[in-house]
Amino acid sequence: MTTPPSGAPRHPSALSPLANRVFLGIWVANMLSNVGGWMQTAGAAWEMTSLTSQPIFVALLSAAGTLPIFLFCFFAGILADRFDRRFYIIACQCWMLLVSGAMAVLALFGWLTAWNLVAFSFLMGIGNAMNTPAWQAVLPEIVPASQLRPAVALNSVGFNLARTIGPVIGQVLLSLVGVFLLFAINSATYIFVILAMQVWKRPAEARAGQRQESFGAAARAGLAFIQGSSELKAVMARGACYFVPGIAISTLLPAIGRFQLGLDEFSFGLLYTAFGIGAVLGAFSMPLLNRLLGAARANIWAMGVHAAAAVVAALVMRPYVFGACFAVTGACWMVVVSNNNMSMQMLLPHFMRARGMAINQVVFFGAMVVGSLLWGQIADFSSVRVALFVSAVSLAPLMLLAAWIRLPNSSSPRL
Repeated sequence: MTTPPSGAPRHPSALSPLANRVFLGIWVANMLSNVGGWMQTAGAAWEMTSLTSQPIFVALLSAAGTLPIFLFCFFAGILADRFDRRFYIIACQCWMLLVSGAMAVLALFGWLTAWNLVAFSFLMGIGNAMNTPAWQAVLPEIVPASQLRPAVALNSVGFNLARTIGPVIGQVLLSLVGVFLLFAINSATYIFVILAMQVWKRPAEARAGQRQESFGAAARAGLAFIQGSSELKAVMARGACYFVPGIAISTLLPAIGRFQLGLDEFSFGLLYTAFGIGAVLGAFSMPLLNRLLGAARANIWAMGVHAAAAVVAALVMRPYVFGACFAVTGACWMVVVSNNNMSMQMLLPHFMRARGMAINQVVFFGAMVVGSLLWGQIADFSSVRVALFVSAVSLAPLMLLAAWIRLPNSSSPRL
């Protein structure tokens, strides 16, 4: 692992990793790819509301994209700990390029249906599931340990900057050309990440640090490591308390935007943007919040603020009020996700990092799948407003439960 240079500041600035040219190149490429991804996500969600008015299909679309991470992420983490992570990431990017290209062809010829849109969302989810553990595991190989915390935050900032502009661009193109163009552009953006990963030369010590275990031995070792760490289990348990109810507002967004708020394509894109703006603000305010409150308390406060914002959104249900509340939940989501991911990164040794992050992703996305299907079903039986309100109210007892679970306090990653 790269060691911090002598005289490195104890608290590096939020932008310090961008001075690393390798990190900058990969960060920019990944952000461009995420712009394409959010164009596709918003476009697919809007297209689903054109194909069917049933809220459960909107929930199925969301669940189909996250379920593969629950099913395959640990398997992906084992592979990423056994093989060269650079080439592994390139292979995953190629898979997602092909899936997006196939979606563009279906849309161009008018062959999209509610069910095959769900199916292709599942295939895209497989690509994300296989890619995510390796992507998270290579970050400590790109930046020195002293810059890992701001690098994790910058990755989240880039993702949410893409979430801010991608849906707006996508919805404009959707109204002018059609959804096939969004899928085609997303397919092309994976080329940027492929090129950036080809340019990066992985450190020799990172390759040497990976253990060549059999698949079965690697799986058993990963599960045993997590099982034996009360700290890691605490991080994941606290996250699950938030993610199941917290995902409701994002899951129900397409149905809320089209049928409750009566938005057009462009306004719907702006609604997605609100969450991204909130998340970016949350990322930049997170260092101050963590210094003032500590990561554990900051997460609890974020859960409480999210619950309050969701209640207001459900009761008022007006475009500007809902957009403001959605932005607030975006900031809260960023704080919890970033603090949880940072805790995992700090607790996992290098040889176990991909598998450990994979298990964290299994819990993370498994909670979101459960939440998406739960709130979709409630919305189908009652209304999206009722589902959103119930999700917000359920955060109160879960917030109290999470308050009993302390996040570990670690200042440097394990080797």
